[in-house]
Amino acid sequence: MDLALQTIKTGFIKAIKTTLMLMKVVLPVYALVVLVKYSPVMTFLEGIFEPAMKIFRLPGEAVVPLITGLFTDEYGAIAASSQFGFTGAEITTIAMMGLVCHSLPVEYALSRQIGLPAGKFVLYRVFAAIIVGLIISRLGGVFL
Repeated sequence: MDLALQTIKTGFIKAIKTTLMLMKVVLPVYALVVLVKYSPVMTFLEGIFEPAMKIFRLPGEAVVPLITGLFTDEYGAIAASSQFGFTGAEITTIAMMGLVCHSLPVEYALSRQIGLPAGKFVLYRVFAAIIVGLIISRLGGVFL
């Protein structure tokens, strides 16, 4: 019984630490996205990126979680996505693109540090995300 209680205690402490770590990312991103969504910046972003987003069968506002994911991580993209009324197919496309291409500033710095051609690595991930987005956007409309 003592082992079970220790396991539960350890798991609870790890869960609290993980939650607090995630909140450091999610809350600021969520707050920033709310501000952008209700400001004139959103209309500006939609107007610029809507033609590109149509290629992926996404609305112009999908640029917010995509850009957020590029510069932060998946959790930032999730926080940004939660502010919009995306369909299941749109969320799937955004999520898959974000999983392929996220945290680019961090990845760039790490690539340089370990001796990889960082610029090529970043371009490869962006290109791969575009290919994945094109494929998933077509499949998502069929299955979701």
